Amino acid sequence: MPSDVRLSIVTISFQDPEGLLRTLRSVAEQTYYPVEHIVIDGGSGPDVEMLLEQAQPSYWQSQPDGGRYDAMNQGIDRATGDVVWLMHSGDCFAGSDSAAVAMSALTAAGSVRDRWGHGRARIVGDPAREGLEWGYSPFDMRGFALGIRPIPHQAALFGMDLARRVGQYDVEFGLAADHLYMLKAAQLERPVVIDAVLCNFDAGGAGSVRPQREHFADIRRAWDTAGYYPWGRKDITAVASRMVEYSARSKQLARSVLSHRARVGDR
Repeated sequence: MPSDVRLSIVTISFQDPEGLLRTLRSVAEQTYYPVEHIVIDGGSGPDVEMLLEQAQPSYWQSQPDGGRYDAMNQGIDRATGDVVWLMHSGDCFAGSDSAAVAMSALTAAGSVRDRWGHGRARIVGDPAREGLEWGYSPFDMRGFALGIRPIPHQAALFGMDLARRVGQYDVEFGLAADHLYMLKAAQLERPVVIDAVLCNFDAGGAGSVRPQREHFADIRRAWDTAGYYPWGRKDITAVASRMVEYSARSKQLARSVLSHRARVGDR
């Protein structure tokens, strides 16, 4: 049954026709209605333009842009829905009813245009983590801001009025601009945690294979930009962050050693 709450799905793409095709098909399979699908491609060439002409999303463009976050901002600016959901090229919904499940949960929480929420993501594209689910419940502001309870961005959706209050993605911030965006959103409204796997997350992207050192450096930069420190004071929070980073890097090293030993043992 059609809803009176319109969902805008924004997909950014560049030089990824196979991934874009998967995302286009996934959006087309959604049972939720009404949906508009906006595709912002960075100018991938005639093959992608032909693909988009055949798929006929609600709106598409294929031209140079200022990078992933500029493309995301352009897509949101084009959106006419009550809720916006960013589903990048290569990422897909977990099932045909994923959008319906998420929208139902967000609607039940109150005015959807003023709220945001997130579910869980299923990891694909990484043999070591294939099929694993990630996403934390309940929401923990301190843990999220410290970078130890991250939110899967592709499993998050934002009411349009809240998105306007948060402002645009920071195109100068780097690969963690999605974390910064959600930190700002969480300062305004606590997210609705949706108890469902909402998307398949392509773990082969640049943001998924970054060194822990870079990840935590960006987490600390986000505090200054958002004006939020998980432990109240910047100095105390910085010490806590260093301890968290050391623990995370130690665990990552241990996993690498065990993985290497397993591969050697299989020979």
